[in-house]
Amino acid sequence: MSSLTMQMSPEQCSSLLESKLLPLDVADRVAAMQRQESTHYRCRDYIRKAIRHSAYPHQRKDVVDAECRAKMCDWCYQVTDFCKFSRQTVATSMSYLDRFMSTNHLTAAQALYSKKKYQLAAMTCLYMAIKLFEPMAMDTALLSEISHGCYDEEDIERMEQDILQALGWRMNGPTTHDMLSHLIMLLPKATYRDDDSVASALLDFSRFQVEIAISDYGLALEKPSVVALAAILNSAEGISEMLFSAQDRYQYLQSIMNLTGMNSFTTKVNAVRIRLLTLFEMNSGYHLPQIANLTPVVYMEHSIFQSNFSIDDAGSKSPVSVTREALSEKCQVSVAKFMIDEVTTDNVLL
Repeated sequence: MSSLTMQMSPEQCSSLLESKLLPLDVADRVAAMQRQESTHYRCRDYIRKAIRHSAYPHQRKDVVDAECRAKMCDWCYQVTDFCKFSRQTVATSMSYLDRFMSTNHLTAAQALYSKKKYQLAAMTCLYMAIKLFEPMAMDTALLSEISHGCYDEEDIERMEQDILQALGWRMNGPTTHDMLSHLIMLLPKATYRDDDSVASALLDFSRFQVEIAISDYGLALEKPSVVALAAILNSAEGISEMLFSAQDRYQYLQSIMNLTGMNSFTTKVNAVRIRLLTLFEMNSGYHLPQIANLTPVVYMEHSIFQSNFSIDDAGSKSPVSVTREALSEKCQVSVAKFMIDEVTTDNVLL
């Protein structure tokens, strides 16, 4: 099984920690994102609803499931890794997909019972996220070639219009990455004034969990703020008290709670933490120890995720890491050829 690598560079870490935003400004931004994630940018359990509303048993076999979603997410990671795009672009594209599938739009309803159409929707969502948030857009002709003719340019453009219409052109909602970046800014300066190794470890382990969470359908149904907080709590608990003092931990968690109203001790946060720890070990082969005991995980007999999906259903594979090459104008032709040969989608779901 392929595994993720820690990708936060010292420069990226420093840029977050040295942000000129005041804590109150960070809190205002978090509050705005919390309002968004609770309203227009919330997705529902569309897979369970489709199964429940299937009139005949044979229809249920055709319903797109969590494994289909995980496979398309892995494919999106392959594309972004090869093109050296930001992995947050995948989070954005999967947010588009989940919210689109949660709507009552006719195309979304059809995609629930057609893996071919669902695959097209996932590809188009990545295409849209790249176009909006990356410095280089992906041409629809290239996307059509990647599909080996399974979809033509008109199919992609038509799907794009359907997605925009279904989402009401709301394309800039908060992701778990956004929440994580802002919560990290609230870390006490005393923690990294002389040495940023603790801050780097906290951010690296949290980002790792956030990235593998994108592939998990159960976690996709949770609010980004809850997943980001759970990832931070797991990471903080895994750092020795000799490096990250109990006083600094308490000050950090107290700052998050006072400024954002986010409670670290809810049943929901605890369940998400357990799921993240499970996925972390499955994808890295490494158990993230919980040794600090300031915010211990409470293992319950029945998890909210166990009642919805098994580990296999939710997708046990990590986002696949692929060979990276510099993406410049001179190598676009070779990139396109590689993507057509190696990152095709004609056999991902079909």
